[in-house]
Amino acid sequence: MSADKKKKRKPNIKRIVLAVLLLLAVIAGGLIISFFLFRHHGKKQLQATNTREIRIQEIIPEEDIEDDGTINYKGGKYIFNPDVMTFLFMGIDHRGDLPDADEVTDYRKGGQADALILMVVNHKTKKVNLININRNAMAEMDVYSKDGEMINTEVRQICLAHGYGTGHEDSCERQVEAVSRLFNFLQINGYYSLELNGVAELNDYMGGVEVEVLENIPKGSKELKNSQGKIVTLMGEDARIYVQYRDVKSFNSVESRMARQKQYISALFAKILEKTKEDATFPVKLLDILKDYTVTDLDASKISYLATTCVNYEFDTQNIYTLSGENVVNEDGYEEFYVDEDSLKDLIFDLFYEKIE
Repeated sequence: MSADKKKKRKPNIKRIVLAVLLLLAVIAGGLIISFFLFRHHGKKQLQATNTREIRIQEIIPEEDIEDDGTINYKGGKYIFNPDVMTFLFMGIDHRGDLPDADEVTDYRKGGQADALILMVVNHKTKKVNLININRNAMAEMDVYSKDGEMINTEVRQICLAHGYGTGHEDSCERQVEAVSRLFNFLQINGYYSLELNGVAELNDYMGGVEVEVLENIPKGSKELKNSQGKIVTLMGEDARIYVQYRDVKSFNSVESRMARQKQYISALFAKILEKTKEDATFPVKLLDILKDYTVTDLDASKISYLATTCVNYEFDTQNIYTLSGENVVNEDGYEEFYVDEDSLKDLIFDLFYEKIE
């Protein structure tokens, strides 16, 4: 070997590390830019749906509505807040496997909406509010035959609207319409339905949800049978049982179930927001995990925008409302809940209007 042979050049470790870091930064930067473009696309799509105001003229005297749209209500002046978006979340009680839409032969077995939560996102005040709607609230809805033909429009328990359809998009759209009518044709920007059989998977993916058990649940769970007042981390089917169980033989048992649902949803929502702060893509992952139990018109871009926006907004148990009203039993033995119209108007002005004087 020649003595003057050049030595092999040693690799410059610092340069290699710097190049790798630069490459990773470029990739990460591209991913961040792609995510924000993706999120922005969702925002634009949702904003495009925000086009309709409440039909306030149907519940407010004509003389209290000024030419510029200002409304005089209880000594104050109000204008409609266009920066509010609403989303309907439905918990569907459907027994057995849901058939494909084109295989349905009975269009009255889409499943009842045992849980109805209207989420109100106020981009001006930066608050998230939830309205827990009684499943037995009497509301106007379109009624369909077994063959899927519309028969007429009637006032029935609001949970039944979802049942008129295949259990897929048509059922959700009919439930959305019934809730919209209840709030004087409020614009609802999107919906998300979850079969209650999927609650266990959702709950466990979140690592369980901790609650102070509000009442003993006598059926279906050893853990919940004698746990009233105890702090319990709900896991698996116990989560579904906790939010779904009610004693159908007990008058107004819906109210106690709604209290449990309010408690559970508040804790669950807080965990989702917490995980979204840690990982902005978490809601999209959650959407994928639950896809077999879900029907929604919210795609991944809309979910991304909604979730990453709400993490910075105010939310706590004080932001959860329940409609006031009277619960009665009809002549067939079924419960009917009649929403107090004055309280409903107060809520509409509180959440969907802006006081200017």
